[in-house]
Amino acid sequence: MKRKLAWLGAILTGLYLLTIGPLPFPAMDPLPFIDEAVALAIFLKCTSYLGYDLRKWLPFVGKKGNSSPSPQAAGKKDITIDV
Repeated sequence: MKRKLAWLGAILTGLYLLTIGPLPFPAMDPLPFIDEAVALAIFLKCTSYLGYDLRKWLPFVGKKGNSSPSPQAAGKKDITIDV
C-alpha cells in the first residue's frame, strides 16, 4: 500500500512540476498552498522511497550521508575564549 501511495505521489507531483508549476502568473495557480519547492521535495522523497535517487542530478539538494565532518575539521578542537 505504501508503494502505491509513493507511486501516486511521484506521478502527481511530477505532473504538477511539468505542467502547473511553471505558470507565469500566480493568480492562475489552482493550488496556491503547494509551492514548487514543496512539490519537488515530495517528488524526491517518493522517488527515493521507490529506489530512484534523483538527488545526484540536483546540486542544490543536500545528500543524506553528508553529515560527517571533513577531515580537516576533525583534528581541530573547539576552543571558547571568554573575555
